[in-house]
Amino acid sequence: MARIKKKTPLASLIVTQANELVESRYNLTLGEQRLIFTMIARIQPDDEDFKPYQISLSELAEFLGIDKNHIYSDCKKITKKLLGKVVEIQETGRLLQTHWVSSADYVDGTGMVNLTFDPLLKPYLLQLKGNFTSSKLEMLLSFKSQYTMRMYTLLKQYERLNGREVELYLLREILGIGKEQYKLYTDFKRNILESTQKELKNKSDLYFEFDEIKYGRRVGAIRFKILSQKKLIEPVKDTVNVMSLTPRLSMPVAQKAPLLNKLLSLVPEQHKAKKTVQAALESFEKKEGVEYVKRNILYSNAKADKSYAGFLNSALKADWGHDWAIERKIEGEEKKQSVDVEQSKKDDEARKRKESKERNETALAGFYGLSKDVQDGIKKDFLESIQDNTFVVKEWAKTARANENPIERPVIKSTFVLFLINQNLAG
Repeated sequence: MARIKKKTPLASLIVTQANELVESRYNLTLGEQRLIFTMIARIQPDDEDFKPYQISLSELAEFLGIDKNHIYSDCKKITKKLLGKVVEIQETGRLLQTHWVSSADYVDGTGMVNLTFDPLLKPYLLQLKGNFTSSKLEMLLSFKSQYTMRMYTLLKQYERLNGREVELYLLREILGIGKEQYKLYTDFKRNILESTQKELKNKSDLYFEFDEIKYGRRVGAIRFKILSQKKLIEPVKDTVNVMSLTPRLSMPVAQKAPLLNKLLSLVPEQHKAKKTVQAALESFEKKEGVEYVKRNILYSNAKADKSYAGFLNSALKADWGHDWAIERKIEGEEKKQSVDVEQSKKDDEARKRKESKERNETALAGFYGLSKDVQDGIKKDFLESIQDNTFVVKEWAKTARANENPIERPVIKSTFVLFLINQNLAG
């Protein structure tokens, strides 16, 4: 059984995938993708079959951003969700849809879970002799966006060619971007292309520049120019020495920079004065920006149970709030769409009621504008047409005997107006 050991030097581990798997379509969160890549890195070149990969629940919690106080129940929920994640692998004349993981086996009392790849992935991960791409696990785990991880492997595949061209729709599918995400190209460019471009340039051994290929007036494809920066032997470490920053933060909270005050305002009151919290916020705000820190504060507010400062620091290092923020945004968009649809239905019903009322009023006005002889003839035709509706016939006779206008009786009016409209007799 291959165990994922935390102390194993990451620099020695390589993630090797068949190129069909590199270009496959799937949608994993950042934590799920880190876990899958770590499992792949444990595969040995001479392995003929998949082995169960054993990982401690505490390590799994670190990958997935789980509060360790609820580790067992939360891990079970997340691995159950991972078991349902589908990967689509396209080959010539064939599309394979399968799962990443075939089982998650929790053994009581061990604090461990055994994860096993789906057997249908064997041709894409085992005994690879050619047409594959290898990446350093340490490099992949340093990225704070699942999109950067995917973009890196796509570019690594074509590194020797110094470039590649991808249809925009296909790039979105490969990166796992939903139809409701970044619909406008300008949003996709800012949040995906430029964001991954920046992170790769800061952290990895390669980065890219890109040109937009237009089909008419719209962007239809992206041409990547792959650039090497081999001087980055090791990926940038995403750690913060909180203690070394403490002396700089001894000043009162009120005297801190406006951006830090803004971030501190999001932290629960009982934790605002903690120097470890202040240090982490200041460090990561300078390194990653306000939005990065903000989403991880909000994530910690929602998920941390005990040891808030430690949870927040871990969230900031691994950007646990990234996937959570995306999910919340999607949920918000779906909720907004649901509200919009419901409002649209209400507006449509109101419009139809208004149109129906106006049509009925127009029909009656047209009828009353006719001569008495014509009106009497229409009434006679109407009565003949409703002989089977005994209730309306009786109400008509009853109203006529009372020397009242039967047409103005609500129970008769709607039927009479409909008759006028259907017979085109309203003026």
